[in-house]
Amino acid sequence: MNSNESVNKQTQLIKNRIAKIEEKEKQLKARKRAELNRLNQQKRKQRTKRLIQKGAELEKIQGESAAQITAEQTRDWLNSKITVNRQLILDHESLKNFTTHVTFDDGTSVYEQYQKSQTPKKR
Repeated sequence: MNSNESVNKQTQLIKNRIAKIEEKEKQLKARKRAELNRLNQQKRKQRTKRLIQKGAELEKIQGESAAQITAEQTRDWLNSKITVNRQLILDHESLKNFTTHVTFDDGTSVYEQYQKSQTPKKR
């Protein structure tokens, strides 16, 4: 065997090893894709379950007419509830601020007296 044949055999062996490595790489990439797909599917299932649970709770709040209410009407309904709640908070803060500045003859504020009346009495 001359050196040229020896070099050709070594070259072929290296090429064969490279081909095996490339095949393993393809298999690993396919496995990675499959695992990523499983993970994404799991995330989708979790999201779907969460959406169903939240939707069920919302329908309970909306009552018997919930089935006739569209998604847009639900959004508007929620926005109106949030707006009312924000206004109530603002009104409460305004009233609290006002009653803090209105005082009795003993120097206590109306708000302080209200707070005292709301604390449970010890027996």
